Amino acid sequence: MLVSGGWDRQVRFWDVRANSLSQSIGGKTSICGDAVDMSHCNNYCVTGGGTLGEGVQVWDMRALETPVIKYSWGTHANGDELNPIVNCVRFVPRQDTVLAGASDEGVSAKCFNFKSGETLHEFANVAGNCFSLDVAQDGKIACFGDADG
Repeated sequence: MLVSGGWDRQVRFWDVRANSLSQSIGGKTSICGDAVDMSHCNNYCVTGGGTLGEGVQVWDMRALETPVIKYSWGTHANGDELNPIVNCVRFVPRQDTVLAGASDEGVSAKCFNFKSGETLHEFANVAGNCFSLDVAQDGKIACFGDADG
């Protein structure tokens, strides 16, 4: 399975064996760059967006009508929800965690518990906007592409 997404507010799931579209999430989220990933079991998809305040969402591939969870980036001092543009997301292999990078003046990279949505770690050393990220296959190392390169 191959997954793609874009500013057209469509996430598409492609069956590469049949060379055809198999499923889609239409009109529900806009995707920024690297902000779509599949779980290792292919049962879940995580998306990141922002133009419509989507944030980080997890979708169950067996029922794509609505996300099964939306992670909270945090709140402003006045209690309003933070809603940065989420540029990149990845499931961490062999762990129940998701990494996300955003355009946020505060903390621009976070690690979430996949099932509960709880923030497990904030990466304070990621400067400014986080535009890309990747995770090693063993899940032990992650790298972030931020505003400083």
